[in-house]
Amino acid sequence: MKNRFLIIAIAVSAVSCAKADFLNQVPFSQTSPENYYKTQQQMEMALVSCYETINTHKIPGYSFCQRGSYAQGLLYIMNAPSDDVVAAQSSNDEGLEMEWGNYVESTRCIRDFWKVFYAGINRCNIILQYIDGIEASSEIKTQFKAEARFMRAFFYYHLAWNFGGVPIVKSYASDGNEPRSALKDVYEFILADLDFARDNLADAGILGNISANRFTADAYIGRICNYLASCKRYNVGADLVAEQPLNDFAWVDAAAMTTKAKNALKEVVEESPYILVNDYTNLFRETTKSEQYKECLLLAESPLSGKEGYWPNSFYLPSPTSNGVLTPIVYGGRHIPTPRGFYMYHESDRRRDHNFTGRISDGYSTVLVDGYTYSYPNMQHKITVTDEITHQQKEVLHPLYENERQTYLPVSGIQLCAGKVRLAAMNEVQHTWQQSAFSFPLMRLADVYLMYAEALYFDGNEPDARVWMNKVLERAAIDDDNYTFLKTYYHRDDFIDELLESRERELVFEFSRKWDLIRFNRIDAAIASLDEYKVVEREGVVDDRYLNFDSTGYLRIGIPNLKQNWQHHKIWLPISEEQMGVNQSLVQNAGWGVVEDKS
Repeated sequence: MKNRFLIIAIAVSAVSCAKADFLNQVPFSQTSPENYYKTQQQMEMALVSCYETINTHKIPGYSFCQRGSYAQGLLYIMNAPSDDVVAAQSSNDEGLEMEWGNYVESTRCIRDFWKVFYAGINRCNIILQYIDGIEASSEIKTQFKAEARFMRAFFYYHLAWNFGGVPIVKSYASDGNEPRSALKDVYEFILADLDFARDNLADAGILGNISANRFTADAYIGRICNYLASCKRYNVGADLVAEQPLNDFAWVDAAAMTTKAKNALKEVVEESPYILVNDYTNLFRETTKSEQYKECLLLAESPLSGKEGYWPNSFYLPSPTSNGVLTPIVYGGRHIPTPRGFYMYHESDRRRDHNFTGRISDGYSTVLVDGYTYSYPNMQHKITVTDEITHQQKEVLHPLYENERQTYLPVSGIQLCAGKVRLAAMNEVQHTWQQSAFSFPLMRLADVYLMYAEALYFDGNEPDARVWMNKVLERAAIDDDNYTFLKTYYHRDDFIDELLESRERELVFEFSRKWDLIRFNRIDAAIASLDEYKVVEREGVVDDRYLNFDSTGYLRIGIPNLKQNWQHHKIWLPISEEQMGVNQSLVQNAGWGVVEDKS
């Protein structure tokens, strides 16, 4: 793909692990790989460019990558559609088409996602092409190879999860006309890269906290092997294979994948230096990167400070809606959490009121964290009531949440927001009102614990599986007594039911829910079960007067449209019209159009 994607060599005088300063450096856009990569420092610049792709806003020869990277809203491709969030309005902008389920072959974010991640693959292939020619020891060269192969696997696993079988490109000099490979070949290629990375990476990567290390590779081996094992066990996409045989999981040995996942994840939980940080909320603040590094094995890095460079857009973060005056502007009001997500929590679970909030514009208070000011939406709003004595109507303040009944009031006109990410006060950071310095967690230890619990369960050890699953719950509890209560309250006789609920409570809005529903073959039922007329699925848990929505509201619009648009074949994204046009060897996924016989 040399003629389509030119590597960006980012000049780095020094890499700051604490501040990710390398993301602020100026690219030498005219540099040619053939005459540039001669030294270890130059190869470090090439490696930086691989990580930069995760959060890029542009790739050479192309303008803004709308939703094609984590900086531009890839989160909404990874998160939606699911039963967690729906779009506020019908639009082909800002990724809403993913939440409405009305994405098609011409949807821009799908097209840009493919371009960005193949650009990342190309950058990794450049390192692998030129690494043996640099002036460095064989040990250092092996480290570069291991890290480049980890990143190549990272890009490929995103593509394979979304599209199924994709072209395998091993050389940066490719002409870009490779056909799609079968899932079996793609995942064998991914796991071979990750195995090499795990066997050759050190405990710390070349770029320090920014880099992947051997534990990061192990964690991704665990994630991918669990995914493959569950897809095989639950016959994911089996009814689509006749039309598109590339996306077949029949080759997977589920037991072997579970064993491989268990062994890889065991190394992380027993040997790695990562810990669960005490304050869950510090994982999702713009300025608490030192806390993130304690738990996160990989981040979509953004610089906290710098004199130049591009910070990612703030628009697409799951954050309380803001108008860009107090904090950077976000489009939280366009991405509406469904009530069922809120009701996954007991009121005493400390994660609930962080993850589900009101809007900052409806009232706020502030809190100081490590010297930075954060705005917290007030959980109160005005409602109209009738005075029992005078029978006149008046406005009174009312909590957004009624903890006794454990309910929020969508009929109030107050919008519930995905509040997971918190951004600092505008006058205390260097970026503009439309940017963010937030580094999004891509892999963290809490997820590793839950993945390890899953592998233990399918390996026949449910008691230990519950122990590791509940380590994550323990942090969410107020104290030991509350932990004991929550463990009983959340208990399900079916371990998988409880595991998926546990994953949702911990990882909500972190792109896990969609994939959990797909890989356990539950997404059709989950979307069909959404009810636009009732606040909560478990009737009787709350006061009857709070069960029904009024006749208007975004949820009353978004939920029916998602249910109407959703079709089972959409578990795979379509290959974009653009890619089908430029690469005549590509064939489309099942359900998206006529699949031609190009054999």
